[in-house]
Amino acid sequence: MATPDGAGTGPPDDLDGAIGAIYGGPLDEFVAARDRLAKDLRAAGRRDEAAAVRKLAKPKRLAWALDAAVLAERATFEDVDAAAASLADAHTGSDVREATNALRTAARSLADAASERAAASGGAALDQSELVPAVLAVAADPDALSTLRAGRLVDVPSAGAFGAFAPGPGRPSGSPAPRAKQEAAAGPDTPAAGGAQRPEARPSAGRDRATAREVKAADRAAAEAESRYQAARNRAEEAAEVAERAADDLAAAEDRRRSAQREVEAARERVDAARRDARRAAAEAQEAEDRAREARTERAELG
Repeated sequence: MATPDGAGTGPPDDLDGAIGAIYGGPLDEFVAARDRLAKDLRAAGRRDEAAAVRKLAKPKRLAWALDAAVLAERATFEDVDAAAASLADAHTGSDVREATNALRTAARSLADAASERAAASGGAALDQSELVPAVLAVAADPDALSTLRAGRLVDVPSAGAFGAFAPGPGRPSGSPAPRAKQEAAAGPDTPAAGGAQRPEARPSAGRDRATAREVKAADRAAAEAESRYQAARNRAEEAAEVAERAADDLAAAEDRRRSAQREVEAARERVDAARRDARRAAAEAQEAEDRAREARTERAELG
């Protein structure tokens, strides 16, 4: 089985487990471990799985710390998952308060686990002020939460609906968000805690439309950039596979050439040996002929 911290010894039977070990392993070894697993799979003829593994994106450090925490301490994540579901389903004020407190507590626990994993890796330190808002942002995004559940989160989404429950700078954990943030979260048609919303605080409809257009344009630009990135990455991976196959073909051809060269050299040695034997045989024949001639001459002189 291929491991993230050693040489590959063949493709694993549990591919999900091997991928989880890469995401939960040292961040600075992610690319090498991913490529080693892809190479083992390709060598075993599992090319589709190899291509999928090679496409795995290296997570950013904050996301990696959460992945590592989830993979190491599943129960801590389950608390976050359950609290997020309870808060999303809460209808009464007491239910919201209870679910909010549970989510804060669970987020801090998962943040602690992620901080410990980051510290154990020897990299840059991560603290609650970074990790708790990250957990809450993931909890508010169903897709991100599902990805984190698998331990494969690549990046933390922007703060979502639960972001207001994260303690901010200079505000103790569990304190309510500042009035401005509460009013912004409540929306333009909801009265603020101190009374009716001031008319001047209500953004104009024209500005709303302009902002919506800007957001849509930014979304389109981001989607196009992501599409171009994925297309370029796919082309690079296809080119890498073609290069790998060409290298394999070249290595096989080199083996055949070396084998043929050895056969040629062996045949040349046999030819040289046969020529030496032929020269020795010719010399021996000449010597025998000379002795025979001398014997005939001596016999003739004796009459």
